Amino acid sequence: MARLQARLISQLHLYQVLHAVRLARGPISRAEICLSTGLSQAAVSGLTRRLIEDGALVEVGARPSAGGRRERELAINADFAWVLGVKAAMHQLTMALADFAGGVRHTLTLPLQAPLAPAALITEIAGAIDRCLNGAPAPAAGRLAGVGLALPGFVDSLADVLLWSPVLDAGSPRVEGLGRSLSELLKVPVFIENDANMLALAQQWFGPAAGVGNAALVTLEHGVGLGLIINGELYRGHAGLASELGHLQVVPGGQPCRCGKSGCLEAYVAHYAVVREGRVAGLLPPADGRAPADDTEQAYRTLAAQAREGNPQAVRIFERQGRWLGQWIGNVVNLLSPQAVILGGGGTSAYDLYQGALHEAMQDAMALPHRGRVRLTVMPQGDEVWAQGAASLVLQRLDESAETLASVSRHGLLSDTPSHRERPDA
Repeated sequence: MARLQARLISQLHLYQVLHAVRLARGPISRAEICLSTGLSQAAVSGLTRRLIEDGALVEVGARPSAGGRRERELAINADFAWVLGVKAAMHQLTMALADFAGGVRHTLTLPLQAPLAPAALITEIAGAIDRCLNGAPAPAAGRLAGVGLALPGFVDSLADVLLWSPVLDAGSPRVEGLGRSLSELLKVPVFIENDANMLALAQQWFGPAAGVGNAALVTLEHGVGLGLIINGELYRGHAGLASELGHLQVVPGGQPCRCGKSGCLEAYVAHYAVVREGRVAGLLPPADGRAPADDTEQAYRTLAAQAREGNPQAVRIFERQGRWLGQWIGNVVNLLSPQAVILGGGGTSAYDLYQGALHEAMQDAMALPHRGRVRLTVMPQGDEVWAQGAASLVLQRLDESAETLASVSRHGLLSDTPSHRERPDA
């Protein structure tokens, strides 16, 4: 028991050191690692030596001398391993291949016609990943260490269960072992996560939430999501079901939501809800039940264009969207008191149409001590950023696992997928 406990402590300390270097956003000294982690100088010296020997860290230079020995600087070895992030949306799969430092080296977007049966979804994702890797730089495909899959809906990432998602057929049961099934096909670890959580992780590592202990990331597009950083860590709650802002019931017995309930916030502010209002108002043609999911996005853009041209009905629809969203962002601030609130996702393409209503409702909903102290940062983004968040999850899992790092170091690759091995340039 004592030996196991010591090994776990050692692994935790390795994670602390590696993560401190990763989040430094530039070369960092061992003394700065000590300050960041609270570990002793001797411990940091031993741990960094081990990470350098494994190949995860490299020495990149030295600080100017202050009269003694010049202090060496450390950085992540970007080519140590590669990870792939996948963002599944209703109408497309977006993939981002990233190096060990989180730099995106290759992206690919392919169409997806959701909803699908679970088996069909797995086949589509696996095929898309193969296509992405086959078009990637040869060293990347050979050193793939893991895949992160960002999905909309209710995801228990730790148990590897997709409880519900709009990308699945309405009659499909929950999907257990989704990551495991993909892992067996791809021959690398696969981790699944709610897409808003993935985007929150990307913003914590690479965006405006960097260095912020408590942040809320609200996503708006096909649905409404919320990712929370609490005390510097991604907060999932029990069974990974925390932060479901879109499925708070705001109108009992109200509009139907895709999740099966009625009156959810999503049913009033998501793209499909705004498009539904446009159709009821006669501004858009009636829905075709057989139309692909991306028709909703086109209809949303058409309605936004009408609002920008001054159509009063369209203007009111987007103002209502802003009021609903602003009210509930304000309530999130009251509940959690984050230092930063970030609004991201494809829904920000119409931000100019609901900005005023959103800010007014948000300020009105927030408790007085929060007003003027918590600002909303808007981050217009494509799906590549979501996929980068999925890649970040894999990097985090690699950081946490000393065994995985050692395996990458010993073998130089983790992927055994034949299509990757047999490439003549691999």
